[in-house]
Amino acid sequence: MGKRHPHFPAWQWRTCLDHHGHPSNPVLHQIAVPLFIVAFLLMVSGVFSLSLANVAIGSLGMIAALVLHCHGHEEP
Repeated sequence: MGKRHPHFPAWQWRTCLDHHGHPSNPVLHQIAVPLFIVAFLLMVSGVFSLSLANVAIGSLGMIAALVLHCHGHEEP
């Protein structure tokens, strides 16, 4: 493993804007990732409790999170 960057969060935030088309995209990612996690847990809960509504809502939430996350990686 390489040497750890001393101020990793600040460095990551600065370089993140270079890899995205618009400055608001990192904010979209910060929304999309928790949405994906919650939707996945809801879907798994629905599978184990045999709740079709939870599976459907969880699936839609995961799709929405993926669309929101991928939106930031489009070419300008």
